[in-house]
Amino acid sequence: MNTSLKSLALLATLALSVASARADSLTLSENDSYSVGLGGAFIATPVSGSISNASYGGPAQIAGGGFLTFCIEYNENFVPGGVYNYVLNNGAVNGGVSGQTAPNYDGVSKGTAFIYSQFAQGLLGGVAGFTYDTSATGYGFLQDAIWNLEGEIATSNALANWVKANVVNWNSDDNGYFGVQALNLTSQFGFNAQDQLYYHSVPEQGLTVALVGFALLGLAGFRRKFGSK
Repeated sequence: MNTSLKSLALLATLALSVASARADSLTLSENDSYSVGLGGAFIATPVSGSISNASYGGPAQIAGGGFLTFCIEYNENFVPGGVYNYVLNNGAVNGGVSGQTAPNYDGVSKGTAFIYSQFAQGLLGGVAGFTYDTSATGYGFLQDAIWNLEGEIATSNALANWVKANVVNWNSDDNGYFGVQALNLTSQFGFNAQDQLYYHSVPEQGLTVALVGFALLGLAGFRRKFGSK
């Protein structure tokens, strides 16, 4: 490699390093005390950027600044313990079984947003039998419910069915209403990783009671679109 090419390669490496240093990032880990099978709960620990565990409570808030989170996309992966750049968004991008509009965007559903907001605040215990542990009705139970509510898997469970019966328009896009957003993750080298969920408290908007409660007329008229990969 001649001197000019070496210089260009060095500059490119430095540019990548600077960009990575400036990017908002977190570590994403799994732990046998939380993670079940192929899904969460996983531990997200902020490294830089705006996210924190300040709005989390109970078992969902992890010592050292971390919080418990869950996958949105069924067909992507990550390397446990790795550092990932993140962008806050209202939906998953560039992956997921039900990704739809370009670039494969899939908004977080109201059903997912509501159930994760309750989980994050430590309020979900006892709902449809849910428990804050790795039992059959624990974290893996919630992960499967989220995947079902996001159109990633067809099989439902009691928790997903509870959401469908009690959250009005559960399968329409939430757009951050319940304070839940997607963490669009990429590796330090720019490769896509499984997008995760994030919660931050929002002011009471007065419509929560209208959105959560007995299913209203018109609920059956909404269907989650199940697209191809």
